Amino acid sequence: MHYKLVFPKNGKNDELAVEFDANDAAAALIYAHKESSGRSAELWKNDKMLCRIRRVPTADTTIWQIMAATA
Repeated sequence: MHYKLVFPKNGKNDELAVEFDANDAAAALIYAHKESSGRSAELWKNDKMLCRIRRVPTADTTIWQIMAATA
């Protein structure tokens, strides 16, 4: 299946889109984790946004927050 990670423009970086193939959404999220380099991103499957992801620091580590796609 074809996926796209879109990193929105922020104060430091221009918008960036990375397209890739993965077996399913779980594999796509693993790929997103490796490629995100600390930036929030949108995960797309073909022309449909599946979710938004962002890193959230906690006391001991950093976790991923997965948010529903919004129109």
